[in-house]
Amino acid sequence: MSSTELVETDSKPVKMGRKNFQITETVLEQVEKFAGQGLTQEQISHCIGISRDLFFKSKRNSVYFQDAIKRGQSKAISLVSNALFENAMKGVPVSQIFWLKNRAPDQWQDTINQKHSIEAVNKLSDTQLLDEIRKDESIASQVSGLLPLPQSQTQSQPVE
Repeated sequence: MSSTELVETDSKPVKMGRKNFQITETVLEQVEKFAGQGLTQEQISHCIGISRDLFFKSKRNSVYFQDAIKRGQSKAISLVSNALFENAMKGVPVSQIFWLKNRAPDQWQDTINQKHSIEAVNKLSDTQLLDEIRKDESIASQVSGLLPLPQSQTQSQPVE
């Protein structure tokens, strides 16, 4: 056979269009496994071979599909939480700190959030506002050197 000859073969026409996707027990097991491994929903759709849009449509229309995602995520959270707790109980300091900061944040936080009310600031004169800033040591220490001296000190200092 020469290179210019055409060979005709019996082949079936290639089907065009979308693959038919059905939510089977195998698909649900895969979705649960991938969700449990921490994959995003977009990554899960890629792994099971469907488009992102079809994934979200399946999630919207199938309680079983939704449950498989939730079950996988919940199992993973449970496993990691148990491992963290076990490490904390074994005396691993990082695990203890992490666990306490997340389970009792009001007692084990690194920073203290202070809330200041500024309701009447626009009603204060400049002098009154500066006096209020000077009264609050945490604010005054941050802006020390930037504030003008109080009027009583500027009047009592001798002029050279």
